[in-house]
Order: sequence, then structure tokens, then C-alpha cells
Amino acid sequence: MVHEFKNRKTIIIGEVNTGKTVYLCEILNRFLDEGEKEIALIDMAPESIKGIGGKIDNEKIDAIKYYTAQIVAPRLTGKTVEEVETFAQHNAKLIDEIFVEYLKNPGKVLFINDVSIYLQAGDLNELLSLLHSTPTVIMNGYYGFSLGGGKLGERERENMKALQSRCDRVIERVTTSP
Repeated sequence: MVHEFKNRKTIIIGEVNTGKTVYLCEILNRFLDEGEKEIALIDMAPESIKGIGGKIDNEKIDAIKYYTAQIVAPRLTGKTVEEVETFAQHNAKLIDEIFVEYLKNPGKVLFINDVSIYLQAGDLNELLSLLHSTPTVIMNGYYGFSLGGGKLGERERENMKALQSRCDRVIERVTTSP
């Protein structure tokens, strides 16, 4: 049942702990089970903090190109507004480096875990260029209010809204059930 995602840009959005990453993994496994080749995953998620977030945990990860970096959860780690901004900017630089690496040999299918972390301080146009390099993109990202606002939250929300408008399909997760 991967045909509903093929040659489309799909984004899965929702609050924290609504099963966005679990659902992304389920879709990834479907692609692998159907024998899809040239799959890549850019994992932008930080390690789980206080039960929030976390990188993809998938036993089939060896079958795909996997890109990640040591990402920090700015709002959950930073103690001041300045520190939160610094973490977000550092994350964006690390992810920009991943983009450069990925674009050397893009896949046919790209999964992105936690795209919203990049949009806290990264360049939406850089992300859109990356998305245009791959026919099929399935990504997830935080789109809620529970982590607070401020400049970082507003920028992230604005960019996520703009990203959604450029996707073929937006799937909103409101509960943790599949």
C-alpha cells in the first residue's frame, strides 16, 4: 500500500507524543517490505528527553542510507532564550551539512524524522530544494503548542505551515493509536 505515497510529498504533523515517528516507521517498513530500493532517512530528531522525541529505532535501518547528527532539543535543553536560539542555530548547521551529503547521491524515496527541528532556525528554501531532489518524500514534524511559543516557536510554526502548503498530503496525528 505504498502507492498512496509514491511520487508525492507527504508530511505527518501533530503534537508531541501522538505517534508521528511510529507512523513514519510503519510507512518505511511498508516500503522495505515491498522491495523498494534507494531509500534514505534523514533523522533530525534529538535523543528522547522526558519522553518527548527520539530518533528512529528500526531493526531494518541497515537496509537504507541513514543520515543523522548529534541534535539537541533546544526548548527542552536550553535554560535561557539565548541558549535555546544557539542550540537551534547549531542544529540547523549540522542538518545543512547532512543536506549537502544527501544531495551528492539522492534516493528515490526520502524519509525525514522531525523536520520541524530544522525549521526552528534553518532555511525553508534549502529544505524545499532538498525535497525537489527526490520524487517521494515522507516526513514528520511537530506542529502544536505544548512546547511553548516565543520567537523560536513562532518561526517553527510559520515554517511548518509554509511547508505543509507545499506538500501533496498532510496527515494530522491527534492520538497515539495508529
